[in-house]
Amino acid sequence: MTRFVIRLDDICPTMDHGKFARARAAFDRAGVRPLMGVVPDNRDPDLQIDAADPGFWQMMRDLRGEGWGISQHGYRHLIHTSDRGLLGITPRSEFAGRGLDDQRADLAAGQAILAREGLGTDVFMAPFHSYDRATLTALKSLGFTTLTDGYGIVPWRQDGLTFVPQLFERPVHFGAGVYTLCLHLNNMTDEAIDALGHFMATNAARFISFDQVRARTWPAALVRPLGLALRLALTAKRRRP
Repeated sequence: MTRFVIRLDDICPTMDHGKFARARAAFDRAGVRPLMGVVPDNRDPDLQIDAADPGFWQMMRDLRGEGWGISQHGYRHLIHTSDRGLLGITPRSEFAGRGLDDQRADLAAGQAILAREGLGTDVFMAPFHSYDRATLTALKSLGFTTLTDGYGIVPWRQDGLTFVPQLFERPVHFGAGVYTLCLHLNNMTDEAIDALGHFMATNAARFISFDQVRARTWPAALVRPLGLALRLALTAKRRRP
């Protein structure tokens, strides 16, 4: 059976508050509880859409209390390198291509901010979908257990970490498996948010929480061949003119 999970990228005090409120209402109507990628200390000007919301951190705590998930979305959401990382998706990264000590320091700084705000988490969401092996080493050393990213249709365990794959931004699927929909609310139109709300309302039974997904993993050896095939297919599609 096909199941869907929703992750919200770029959640920060200066996000588009109107679009977040519109999406939140749609999630509430459908009974869907997404995973939020919270930027601990946003410095990315592209994410400075609205004035900083003084009630942002309390809202995050309230939503966690309602069952929404929390993921650490990098540290400051800044581009430090042009490294595509292990997934080879975008030529920009906050982490990939940097030294282990520098990566660990930034991850720890972001982790401390979320912990201070009562939002400690063991889930990581890499900005720009870019991380490398040093990132994974740093994450494990800091107590992170799970990443939301990777090629596949079922979660798997590898090198002491759980990976929950993420392939599409829309409810595309192959007839079976778990699909994480990656949403950037700042860039979505009201019509797109409303269409998503309609899809969730009519397919509510197919949506599950992130914690439900990561609790049931497959051996990496079984997932790897399909993941490689998906990577080759999606990479070829993205490079078409």
